[in-house]
Amino acid sequence: MSQKQAPSVRASIAALVIASILPVASVAAALIVNFYAKERAQLIASSVQQARNIITAVDRDFDGVQLALQALATSRALRENDLGNFYPRAADMVDKLHADSIVLLDTDGTMLLSTRRPWGAPLPRLPKAPLLARILASGAPGVSDVFTGPITRQPVFSVAVPVKRDGAVAMTLNAAITPRHLQRLISEQQLPASWRASVIDTQGQIATRSHEVEKYAGRRLTAEQRRQLEGPADASFETTTFDGIDVFVISSRSPRTGWSALLGIPRQELTAGLRATLAWLVAATVAALAIGLGLAWLIGGRIASSIHALIPAARAVGEAGGLPMPPLHFREADELGAALHQAASDMRRARALTRESEQRLALAAEAAQLGIWIRDLRRQEIWISEQWRRLFGFADAQRVTLADLLARVHPDDRGAVRRTLDKAMRGAPRYEMEYRIVLPDGELRWIGSHGSVERAPDGGPALVRGVSLNITKRKLAELEVQQHQKEVTHLARVAMLGELSGALAHELNQPLTAILSNAQAARRYLARPAPPLDELGEIVDDIIAEDQRAGDIIQRLRRLFSKHEVPRQALDLRPLVGDVLRLLRNDLINHAVTVEASLGEAALPVRGDPVQLQQVLINLLMNACDAMAATPPGERRITLRAQAAGADTVRLSVADRGGGIPDETLARIFDPFYTTKQRGMGLGLSICRNILTAHEGLLWAENQAGGGACFHLCLPRAAAAPA
Repeated sequence: MSQKQAPSVRASIAALVIASILPVASVAAALIVNFYAKERAQLIASSVQQARNIITAVDRDFDGVQLALQALATSRALRENDLGNFYPRAADMVDKLHADSIVLLDTDGTMLLSTRRPWGAPLPRLPKAPLLARILASGAPGVSDVFTGPITRQPVFSVAVPVKRDGAVAMTLNAAITPRHLQRLISEQQLPASWRASVIDTQGQIATRSHEVEKYAGRRLTAEQRRQLEGPADASFETTTFDGIDVFVISSRSPRTGWSALLGIPRQELTAGLRATLAWLVAATVAALAIGLGLAWLIGGRIASSIHALIPAARAVGEAGGLPMPPLHFREADELGAALHQAASDMRRARALTRESEQRLALAAEAAQLGIWIRDLRRQEIWISEQWRRLFGFADAQRVTLADLLARVHPDDRGAVRRTLDKAMRGAPRYEMEYRIVLPDGELRWIGSHGSVERAPDGGPALVRGVSLNITKRKLAELEVQQHQKEVTHLARVAMLGELSGALAHELNQPLTAILSNAQAARRYLARPAPPLDELGEIVDDIIAEDQRAGDIIQRLRRLFSKHEVPRQALDLRPLVGDVLRLLRNDLINHAVTVEASLGEAALPVRGDPVQLQQVLINLLMNACDAMAATPPGERRITLRAQAAGADTVRLSVADRGGGIPDETLARIFDPFYTTKQRGMGLGLSICRNILTAHEGLLWAENQAGGGACFHLCLPRAAAAPA
């Protein structure tokens, strides 16, 4: 950072003051907000209970009205249809129920009686009566939604009970109730005067309200407000009341009637205390910042003057002679002056140690034949050691670029080296790679390189450092070991051929016998004066089919026992298993072994060498046959199951019904030259596991609970099934 960009001491101390005060203020604000959030949550919780109390009180009131109406419905005058004598009793019940009126309705909606009119006075007919329809359908009491009374032309709602005769509903007895009746239930809750409380029917109409009930009774809520009430029985949302107050609403719905109680808390009441407290906190924070910044400015000036006085002494570090030390204001500044004297001598000593360390590093690299290189990506320059030049065959004075290095890399490895370098440039902090180079004289050399990428402050790559080592001897030794392993694997297949020779001879004998029989039959037909050409054609077709069958057997044997490598390819595991079972069919028959194969219908795509995978499966099947030598012939059964094991793995299991594997030898059966057979070499399972490891798979064994052993073979699933 340049001098113009670096902050001054005063600015740094001022920033320290701000950094000290603002977090405290932020924590205080967070605590205040959290406190008010808890207070708000408690207020909302208690408000939910109050809303439940209101709707519960409404339900109880409805129940009381229904009970009174049911008692009135048992009147003798009503049973005898003496409505003139029933009218006084109904009028007397109006005051007891605090209702507006009592109405008797016929089943067709005709108003038979209303205490709002004198007995015998003409009564209007209800245009529609949804509550009447519900009672006729269910036979149970009910509560209507808010509607305009046909006589009073004011919003009312009714509680009705059925009047039955001979088990059927003959009429309904209704109590018409005004919004004022329910308003007393809200008043009993003793809510704050600024709160708004309402009782809403199932259609979102106001049945009663804590404020201005005459003005808003019967008014319908907005579509958005009704949508908010369609959710759970207890809900909360923000809205604006009909009288223009922004409120936070808590609602509770009755599960019996579907009516809801709404409590509206003015949002200003929820946040007024929080805003006042936060305003006080902001004022106190601003005052503390002003005082702190003033003190920081004064103290920072004295510190800056002492530091400025030390600048000439700092510039003299490393030079001969003493350092000029002016008078300073702080003890720390005096200690810094003494440290500058010590730093001058330490720097000279460090330079000497650095030169010695560089010489030791050069000797160590020379002894280990390590080539060291540093690539500056910003300047596009490469520094390389003398050992590296000798390792790659470059002259001492020759300028080397990345293109020169890639030109020395073997063409088959050049793409991989370039991809590794590109990956390191994109973000990999370290990389390792092995590749071949071709020297100017044609010599082929294996190189092992280890590198690390150093990032610049902006996040981009700045330097790449690394070492290179000649690993030719080790790679040649590894290749030789791999070749020996291939030879051992091939010998194991040849040995397997000896074990299967009888079965293979029988496999070939069947098509050859069929060919001979068909040829003899054709000769007899040809000896006739008029040979049957149709039958001769069928014989020739049989000869061709049997010949192809024999050819397929020989071709499978040639592939299985060939010494040449087969390139890995995408293949379906199911037909590969089928080929092996056909190859071992007679041998399995000779061992009296039954194979139960469950391969499924879906493809099981893997990628591998089909010959080597066949060798593994043949070895496992033959081992299973040997393991059941002491098992009664009727119980010799091998279960072969192939299935997908997750999205990325295919599993093949071979289970027998033999005596199992002793626990003390289970961990050693895959060791080379370990065997429990009298004439075994102990290489079969070891080779099988090596083949699976080369295919990035797994092979393991376990004993079954019901007896016998099970070998599991897992292979990575290929991206797509073979064509």
